[in-house]
Amino acid sequence: MSVGAPIPLETWVSGPVRATIAAMTADPWRSAVLDHHQDEIRAELVSAGAAPDRSTLTLYLHVLGRAMDYIGTTAPGDALPLACVHDTGMDWFTVRIAAACQLAINEGLAA
Repeated sequence: MSVGAPIPLETWVSGPVRATIAAMTADPWRSAVLDHHQDEIRAELVSAGAAPDRSTLTLYLHVLGRAMDYIGTTAPGDALPLACVHDTGMDWFTVRIAAACQLAINEGLAA
């Protein structure tokens, strides 16, 4: 099975995720959730000995995207990760992708 090349970080950050990030940062609760998920991603990277750099975040987003595709097309019934999380009205993958993209922006890796 070929998974193709990862989507460039700039493509992730310049896409529809910008509207998601804007909606999250405009609401105090969602903004706190976004910050929380960024902190979790940072902690995951630190524990893996990885820096939050362009290649690491590109790979992180690639894996999230592949996992989301797999669950969306393979998992039977209701998949837990697709349920709304933290009373945001958004699924875990949407929140996590937005957090990874916001982390890239915060790290100066994308405008």
